[in-house]
Amino acid sequence: MKSLNWFKNRIGKRIYRDRNDCHCLDCEDAVGNGLIVRDKNHAEYLHMIQGDFKSEGIILNYRDKK
Repeated sequence: MKSLNWFKNRIGKRIYRDRNDCHCLDCEDAVGNGLIVRDKNHAEYLHMIQGDFKSEGIILNYRDKK
């Protein structure tokens, strides 16, 4: 799991996520195109949802390169 600081350090940058079992449009887009961490609130949201999904058995692995 990535730390909150990891996400905050990437504000304004594109990050990528590994494929997981979710096939909603948002997840498919994030896997295919990555996403840009918009601001502090977005960084906090991404950090929070990775924990929420982990509690449901879904691992969201973020990284800097595709």
